[in-house]
Amino acid sequence: MIRRTFQLVPGIGPWREKDLWARGFEDWEQVRTGGATVLGRNLHETLSVAIDRAEAAVDARDLPALVRMLPAREHWRLWPLVADEALCLDIEADGVGERQRPTVAGCLDGDGLASFIDGRNLDVLPERLGGRKVWVTFNGGSFDLPVLRHAFPGLFRPVLHLDLKPLCRRIGLGGGLKSSEDRLGIARPPHLRGRSGMDAVLLWRAYHATGDVEALRFLVEYNLYDAFQLRAVADHAFNRAAERLNWPDRVQPWDRGEVLYDLSRLLLALQPTAADRARAEELRAVEA
Repeated sequence: MIRRTFQLVPGIGPWREKDLWARGFEDWEQVRTGGATVLGRNLHETLSVAIDRAEAAVDARDLPALVRMLPAREHWRLWPLVADEALCLDIEADGVGERQRPTVAGCLDGDGLASFIDGRNLDVLPERLGGRKVWVTFNGGSFDLPVLRHAFPGLFRPVLHLDLKPLCRRIGLGGGLKSSEDRLGIARPPHLRGRSGMDAVLLWRAYHATGDVEALRFLVEYNLYDAFQLRAVADHAFNRAAERLNWPDRVQPWDRGEVLYDLSRLLLALQPTAADRARAEELRAVEA
């Protein structure tokens, strides 16, 4: 897809790019060799120089250069180049406005599935994030990342942040992550269907008040599904967006079966901490 992208310089926007495609210019080489007749000499020379730089960046896997050259709205076209090195991220939080505090965070990346929990290991989340240049979220630009940056000043900034919410809206999938999953045919287990961010808040408060590790397990499972479903949503959304542009580029949709065993292992490994047991004892004492 990236080698069919001509929106590399001022003067080439979505409509002019589509006009080039309609005229039979399907890739960088065709525009470089024959585009002057359509674009005019000056714009053709400018675009040809940009294509040379973009081609060198692709060959060198220079992601920062490609991100700088592409308009932000077209960063999704880089997905086939970065999918295997991306980190899918979702967080839950409690509080109001800027005072929200992350409670649980889930990640899926090349190192597998991981959960980070406030009071246990949330403090090492920035290290995990710092190891990846590409982050994938759903509405993360408005929620996940501001909350994390408030909690962790100086948090690493990725080279590319792919927020799937605008991309899903672009292909006709409005609403939240769960509705996009449903319309893409990516089902969740029945016990997680219909759950929302408010359920996550209530589960966290129940766990924090009682030390009930079952409430925590449910919350972590909900959060990790939010995280790893992003990989499948990104693949399907890329394919639909490419289809809308009438290009044959496709990626093989990711199979979440690979991580379901890891999910079960992570949930079983969650055991009460000393603080959890103390809260449970205090609650029993009050009830007695």
